[in-house]
Amino acid sequence: MIELLKETGYGKSEAFLRVAQAISETLPLDSKEKKLPGGFLAGRERLSQELKKDTGQGKLF
Repeated sequence: MIELLKETGYGKSEAFLRVAQAISETLPLDSKEKKLPGGFLAGRERLSQELKKDTGQGKLF
């Protein structure tokens, strides 16, 4: 997930987090679908730290 967030730029997008929050807030408390964005939002600080880490040079091939 971290690589996808880096590649797409969504990891730095406040709008992306707002959409995830809005989706989470509109779903019923007992739904499976609510757990996915809820888990993502709960771990966003850790994800933010991972995204800030310098991954060094990318692979050439």
